Amino acid sequence: MEIPERRQAKRLRVNLPVTFHHLGDERQHAETVAKDISTTGLRMNTQTFMQPQTNLLIRLRFPEVNKVIEAAGRVAWSQRISFSDQYQAGLHFNEINPVFRKWLEEYILINEALPR
Repeated sequence: MEIPERRQAKRLRVNLPVTFHHLGDERQHAETVAKDISTTGLRMNTQTFMQPQTNLLIRLRFPEVNKVIEAAGRVAWSQRISFSDQYQAGLHFNEINPVFRKWLEEYILINEALPR
């Protein structure tokens, strides 16, 4: 039985550096890697379980084009990676500058057409 796709936006597999912190607590931040992105959110690796509904501020870096995008988001889900002591979390963007969103949409369209 095939599970219907619920995502509203196309996802692109990536390995992009991400810095994030809990909103209201800029002192404690962490760095990780985004594993896929869309115009509505991202999936990233984490060292610890992240409680769903946690609000984060993220900085997503695109080193190949020297671009940084900032967005506020909410943890939609978090789970342990099988056979690992790491976790993954899905983040839904609550606030993202429309210019960043448009740039991200174009980045995804261009890069999904490239051979992997």
